Amino acid sequence: MKPTPAGAGPGRAATIYEVARLAGVSHQTVSRYMADRSKLKAATSDKVERAMAELNYTPNLAARSLRTRATYRLLALVPGASPFFPSRMLTGAAATAQDAGYHLDVVALEGSGPERTERLRRILDGGPFAGALSFVPLAGTDLLQAQERIPVVVAGEYDDQMRGQGRMSDGSAAQAIVAHLAALGHRRIAHIAGPQAWPAARNRLSVYRRAVQHAGLEDGGVAEAEWSAASGYAAAQTLIADRSITAIFAANDQLAIGAIRALHEEGRRVPDDVSVVGWDDHPESAFLVPSLTTVHMDLEAQGGHAMKQLLAALKPGGTLPTEAGTAGTRLVLRESSGPAPRAPRETRLEP
Repeated sequence: MKPTPAGAGPGRAATIYEVARLAGVSHQTVSRYMADRSKLKAATSDKVERAMAELNYTPNLAARSLRTRATYRLLALVPGASPFFPSRMLTGAAATAQDAGYHLDVVALEGSGPERTERLRRILDGGPFAGALSFVPLAGTDLLQAQERIPVVVAGEYDDQMRGQGRMSDGSAAQAIVAHLAALGHRRIAHIAGPQAWPAARNRLSVYRRAVQHAGLEDGGVAEAEWSAASGYAAAQTLIADRSITAIFAANDQLAIGAIRALHEEGRRVPDDVSVVGWDDHPESAFLVPSLTTVHMDLEAQGGHAMKQLLAALKPGGTLPTEAGTAGTRLVLRESSGPAPRAPRETRLEP
């Protein structure tokens, strides 16, 4: 068992003086580290950081605010009742805020139009926030009025229905899916598309069609569905009537789950008879039987990048981080995709 550093008793939070003693620096140096570590030498900064980690030291933000006359609370605005809110982006943002020494208050911003404007005003009146990160689309008057009071960064690109726009709707990974299936010998592929009101669904479908044509494969058909397992199940039933289809690309993991169920009920094995690929890499997808080949989107990194933008905006003259590119998509290979089945041999009867 590792001995407790001198002065840090069990069950008691470490102090700045104990951090300084363990790091071999003055407590003023630790204070300067917390205020702006970039002003310290790298070696000194590393020693303080290691000591804080070893002591599990958490700055007293209330005392820090009184001492520096600064506010160390940030606000995260999230949609109130949307099932499509990317919670993994919030996870990444919260981790980045914590690393920078800030508390993050998460508040639901419900309603639209005047109702949402009034709700936003009440939220900002409710506490001293240094800045806000909004996962709810803010535009026009709402955004301008908020930015007159505190720095505000809008995370991601969504419309009022939380449908991803821009890089959040990137569909380029569909090309990797088709290439993966082609390499496994599949020649006739079908697609369960998401609702076409969503840019993400349209982009995935468009890239899929181009990739199939470019690879010289056969398009086994497209069935449009909602973002649910039940809808994927119904869509798959229409597609798998064509027994020549050996692979299905579903526009999200729920659709893929529904497709696997439909195949099971038809006595078709995954992946021995039909391979299935999803999109989103939900945590449960790795634990399905078979585990699901899918597209992972690094939403935590996207949320962390948005928080870094906000943190830069809090410092006068701060340098904004470079604009993020795509949503960090990559194909995760698991058990649900495998080699195309061999064509059954013809059986000839002797005369």
